[in-house]
Amino acid sequence: MPGQRYQDPKIQTRSDVSRPFYFIRPYVQHFTSTGTARKQHSVPLGFCDEISMREAKAIKQQIMATVNAGKFVLQSQIPFREVCQRFLDSYVPTLGAAARERYPIQVRNHILPVFANLKLCDITTPMIEQWLHEKAGPHEWKRLKDGKEITMSNPGLGWWARSDLRGILSGIFTRATEWGLWNGRNPCEGVKIGKKKAKRSKQIPVGEDLLKFLAALTDSPIVSADGARLIVITACVAGLRISEVLGLIPADIDANQETLRVERRWRRGDEDEPKSEASKRVRQIGELAGVLLEYAAGRRAHEYVFTRQSGAPLDDRDLQRDVFRPAAEAVGIYHEGFGMHVFRRLNVTWRQQAGATPVEAQKAAGHTSLDMTMLYTQTEDQREREHVGKILERLGVTGKTKASEVELRTMDAPGGVQ
Repeated sequence: MPGQRYQDPKIQTRSDVSRPFYFIRPYVQHFTSTGTARKQHSVPLGFCDEISMREAKAIKQQIMATVNAGKFVLQSQIPFREVCQRFLDSYVPTLGAAARERYPIQVRNHILPVFANLKLCDITTPMIEQWLHEKAGPHEWKRLKDGKEITMSNPGLGWWARSDLRGILSGIFTRATEWGLWNGRNPCEGVKIGKKKAKRSKQIPVGEDLLKFLAALTDSPIVSADGARLIVITACVAGLRISEVLGLIPADIDANQETLRVERRWRRGDEDEPKSEASKRVRQIGELAGVLLEYAAGRRAHEYVFTRQSGAPLDDRDLQRDVFRPAAEAVGIYHEGFGMHVFRRLNVTWRQQAGATPVEAQKAAGHTSLDMTMLYTQTEDQREREHVGKILERLGVTGKTKASEVELRTMDAPGGVQ
């Protein structure tokens, strides 16, 4: 590049922020209406509490090798908006139905309003971290309704929602790297979201409440009471996602082997493969296999087991709004976040209570990580009371026991206290 100069900028520290970080300010070429111009640009190297000065110097050498080779010029000129649109047009259509539906909404409502007018090189790690921190608090955003822009208010996004936003933004930079539009560090690396805190409590019904809920399901224009009950029971027994339950066909069920095979999912008008390779699985479901085939009698091998009364495929939103929520409210177990995922959590929990290891529960649920399985695992109050009761029994503690009188009883388990 004409006029290209070798640079070795000094590493500086910005300490007037909540998390001080190292940065450099090299000059890079910018295209203007009259040609090119050199402009000083701030490039973060990392947070001071995460990397040493020696590590910062190594990162600086990598960045300056790119700058001095002239590669930073292209990156400096590409508007984030254009890369984001290419991401939506060429990459998002290759994703699953849920992501294809969710990503454009999240990009439009949360990402573009902040980053649309920036260039790729202007987006930094501290900037992203601050943005996600603000998203955790009350904020307003714009949306189109009936062709008009209206202002919406939000009490704050939860940890998982902010994690999704970070993942989408990171994905945009990853795709930009693959397309040869970005050679630098992904600014989403090392971004802290904050302490994980669920906005909704994860609850599962106790056995008696579940039976009341099943009894409260009635015939509706959407699905018969028997069909609604079988959908819930299948999720409880096999640990399937609602999209996997609705994607079942008679050919997936083997009454002789008493198994159910997960090979597809149906979600809001879209049939696709399961969420991940781990989700493609064969599950033992006992006598439920015969019950499902009896319910699907008359349907062809490749027609859906569960359909509307009219024969059309089911939609999980209709089921939630008009079938499951009214029944849950009727028996007093409805809570914010109640839905078919409650029964998937119930399966993971009950399976382990029945003696399955966490790894076995992970495989049954089709999770790709054990951490996710542990998030699904809940402890029932009665079960926990039994555990605590046994501990108190071994300590010899009763309602009248004084602290000075407590002594350990002989443990039956190997290695117990003698």
